[in-house]
Amino acid sequence: MIKGVFCHDLPIYMDKNGRYGCTTLTDTVFSRYLKIVDELVVATRLYHLECTLEEAHQEWITLQHIRFLDIPNINKPQYVFSRIPKVKKMIEEELKNSDLVFLRGGTIADIGYSLAMEYKKPYLCECGGSAWDSLWNYSFIGKMIAPWAEFRTKKMVKNAAFVSYVTERWLQERYPTNGESAAISDVVIESVSEDVLKKRIEKISNCKSEEPWVIGTAAGLMTKLKGQQFVIEAISRLCDKINIRYELAGAGDSSYLLSVADKFGVRDRLVIKGELTHKEVLEWMDSLDAYIQPSIQEGLPRALIEAMSRACPCIGSTAGGIPELLEDNVIFKRGDVNELTNILDKFYDSDWRIHSDFNYRRSKDFQVEVLDAKREEFYKRYKEFVLKNK
Repeated sequence: MIKGVFCHDLPIYMDKNGRYGCTTLTDTVFSRYLKIVDELVVATRLYHLECTLEEAHQEWITLQHIRFLDIPNINKPQYVFSRIPKVKKMIEEELKNSDLVFLRGGTIADIGYSLAMEYKKPYLCECGGSAWDSLWNYSFIGKMIAPWAEFRTKKMVKNAAFVSYVTERWLQERYPTNGESAAISDVVIESVSEDVLKKRIEKISNCKSEEPWVIGTAAGLMTKLKGQQFVIEAISRLCDKINIRYELAGAGDSSYLLSVADKFGVRDRLVIKGELTHKEVLEWMDSLDAYIQPSIQEGLPRALIEAMSRACPCIGSTAGGIPELLEDNVIFKRGDVNELTNILDKFYDSDWRIHSDFNYRRSKDFQVEVLDAKREEFYKRYKEFVLKNK
């Protein structure tokens, strides 16, 4: 029996009925690993809910042969001595008896890296973003941790037997590896028919000038790293000229963003949609006139590619791999409100059909059947490498 261990920092939720779920780590994601392992042990943060998954807007993980470790949050300074040693022991018990090791970033993946090196386990690293950016832009404590996290991430990627990068160039240049590598996005885009583009063009053709221009962002509401605050400020500079409404989908406390809207006098232009299921997100994207990814820190944003797959006209910052996805004239320097304001102004008067067609065609590179075939072949090579060298 082939056993695999998956180490990552994103949370999994267990509801009051004992079911596990998540909107990001789903059946679709875990099925990738179960194609090459008989049992998968998942080492991520586990949050216990007092409600059902449906009430918490989480997707039920229904796959068999998955076991979740009950790992608490360890990403606070006070947990360094009180929780991390216990968590390390939990992961060690699983990893030392495993065949395949998958590391996806964060503190838990870093623990997995240390143990993989200790037990001489060749591992597959999934490089999905910049450790420096995610911490440096997060908080004062984050700035203190960022140099160490960047150093550890570079070592983790460099020493990996196999590395899958979500970008085509950006992460490869920042985190080179001595192992085998491939550019494989972790974004899941189902096959989309040409009807999606046709409906979008019809929507654009039927737009009425008296209706508000509805733009949106799908990202966590509790962090400043996704950059919604820059869009809110830019809107305040344009609202006398353009009737804009900005809709925000995502989980978390929106009080900071609401305070920014109050500061710039555009609270009435902001709509908080909250956390949506994947199906609801796609339906919401279809209702938007344009999508914007204003992030300070990114890898290759799933939400942006999903918006592109809905033929939505899009704007993005220079963060991470975003410039690999969009046209040059819709990219603004991350955090630069002046440039963002100018792009929004020009974008509003541009031919949205051109942007729609470009985005829809580009998103086809991320269709599930294309990426799944590439990923499955790469993961099988990793499995063969491990078994051959045992």
